[in-house]
Amino acid sequence: MIASLAWYPAAAPAWEALWDGIRARLPDDLDGVPERLIWPQDFRAHWRDRNLLLSMTCALPMKLGLDRHVHVVGAPAWDVPDLPALPRGHYCSHIVTRADETRPLGVAARGGLAVNAGDSQSGWGTLVAAGLDGPRLLTGSHAASMAAVAEGRADLAAIDVVTWAIAPHPDLRVRVTTPPTPATPFVTARADLVGVLRDAIAGAIRAQSREDRIASRLRGIEAMPDDAYRAELQRDVSGVPSVRG
Repeated sequence: MIASLAWYPAAAPAWEALWDGIRARLPDDLDGVPERLIWPQDFRAHWRDRNLLLSMTCALPMKLGLDRHVHVVGAPAWDVPDLPALPRGHYCSHIVTRADETRPLGVAARGGLAVNAGDSQSGWGTLVAAGLDGPRLLTGSHAASMAAVAEGRADLAAIDVVTWAIAPHPDLRVRVTTPPTPATPFVTARADLVGVLRDAIAGAIRAQSREDRIASRLRGIEAMPDDAYRAELQRDVSGVPSVRG
């Protein structure tokens, strides 16, 4: 089997330690549990691997058909500073610009959007929901989107609040925070292990060291209803941005 917890690489050591805690809480007779996490490059193929024991995905891939291949284990409950308490199992995005940017967001968007991926709820779907559009630069990650805005290759980006809390960019500022949506779920190809995995994750989160808890921003896992990630899209947001960065 394979496992990844690759959504927040800036906190990779904390996620590696969390996996050790999860493994320790899985049944002894469960064969094939990997000792180490992998850090996939091709998430689309990774999520559809029949040997997927555990991973994290995003809301948009689930709405765009991934829910036919995986089962939701639960959604992370985040401990993110400087925000009102989020509903458990939810997160949101900060829309950011350069620190000296004063134009209205709709005007700044027309100067260029840095988008981490065309199927990202936090980096693209939230911009669509906010009615912000303009030339799009596909960056490949939230960190790269922040760099693109800071360097003037784009004028605006949506960055999920967990990424921002772990590694904010000193040359950018938060202009607005989007409404909460269901958070990036833990998923598995093994329907028979949903409850076992949820319990193991919950126990591992509770057992984190203080340092790892601060690094990961995790405070729990929340069971989510089956339809939490199946809401109809307001419009087609699956188009991949045309300019690659």
